[in-house]
Amino acid sequence: MRPIDMNELQTPPQARPQLYSLQVLRFVAAFAVVLFHFGSGLTVEYNLSTNYFGIGAAGVDIFFVLSGFIICYSANPARGSIYFFRRRIARVVPLYWLLTLGLIVIALFWKGLLNSTVIDAESVIKSFLFIPYEKSNGMIQPILFLGWTLCYEMFFYLVFGICLLAGRNASWFASGIILTLVLIGRIWPEGSAPWRFYTNPILVEFVIGMLIYNAYMSSSRLKAGSNVVAVLLLVAAPVLHTLSTKWAGPGVITSAIFAATIVLAFLVVRVEKSNTLMFFVLLGDASYSLYLIHPYTLQFPVKLLGKHLSFELLTLVLAATTALTVIVSIYVFRWIEKPAQDILLGRFKGFTNRTSLQSETPSALV
Repeated sequence: MRPIDMNELQTPPQARPQLYSLQVLRFVAAFAVVLFHFGSGLTVEYNLSTNYFGIGAAGVDIFFVLSGFIICYSANPARGSIYFFRRRIARVVPLYWLLTLGLIVIALFWKGLLNSTVIDAESVIKSFLFIPYEKSNGMIQPILFLGWTLCYEMFFYLVFGICLLAGRNASWFASGIILTLVLIGRIWPEGSAPWRFYTNPILVEFVIGMLIYNAYMSSSRLKAGSNVVAVLLLVAAPVLHTLSTKWAGPGVITSAIFAATIVLAFLVVRVEKSNTLMFFVLLGDASYSLYLIHPYTLQFPVKLLGKHLSFELLTLVLAATTALTVIVSIYVFRWIEKPAQDILLGRFKGFTNRTSLQSETPSALV
């Protein structure tokens, strides 16, 4: 590893190379989570012993590692913490609030569709504000259950945004804060739902992503990339996962190792720009929409048809629904998510000049 080139670290994010492969990985991770819930829906409905798409849960771990990398890669310390927070809010909040509101409406008219979800003032306020709370089933989840990952994301944004005050050392300060919280949580594991949530070892995956960023920015070899190395990493990922599971048992460590290996593989791969690549980049753009809307699209067939269809027929229905969900996510991104983001950023013109409103993120990675 060569010494850190300060000129490279100070390069404005908008001038950095576009990492199309990581944008594709966003879709891969989101689709993996979709497949996991595809399998879990069938598992619960038909009392199966195994979720055959169980590996799809790793999509969340990949998201967290990827987020740690991309936030460092795209953030511009020169523009300050407030600018960073505005862009994060504009990116995450509108679609999440809209779909949460949709579930609240569903709960009011069709209570049986939402299992253990209870709608009251506390759950609504905490869900909208990304405050973790414990449901009656013991799970720490908001009304839109996938929002638990967004609670972690928003917490990471808060920590990193504050650490932007340290300039280009933000990633190191953020890593130190997160690791300290996790360590304290290991010493004093008992506490309220927020305490247990914000000291969970899964936060280390953000740190791993930030470490990968620092290694990437200081290594010419990583930047040069290698398709051979990428293939070897992809092959090594399941092997390392199996070995780490054998040695350490299932848990955050094994999941983090697998996710970090996958992110590294996609980071070093070299791809030629083509129509096919740009189609998958578009799917990466729509991955947040795909991630948030698929509980709607997959749960309805299971809830409404599961007791009336055979396992094989419901599987076909869910497969068709999954394909349709991917298509719908593109339109949700174009017609709802992106316009809402643009509107919110436009409202910040009174605080920020037009130039600074231009995307600071190569290929809209986050």
